[in-house]
Amino acid sequence: MADEVVNVRLLEPGARIRVSHGATVEVVSNPGDGVWIFGRYLSSPEDPSLEGTEDMVFAADVLEVLETP
Repeated sequence: MADEVVNVRLLEPGARIRVSHGATVEVVSNPGDGVWIFGRYLSSPEDPSLEGTEDMVFAADVLEVLETP
């Protein structure tokens, strides 16, 4: 787990992030409001049915940036 808070305003489409429930999400779009991003689940150990789906991700749930575009 990362020690720093991720500034979601800086996340660009294509960035891969880890979220609080252990899933890996790829940023699809970022409205730049600092509160939400839109992402696609690449992996979700707790709920594999999420893989491939898109959803909004709350900023507080973003734990770390894994890869940037």
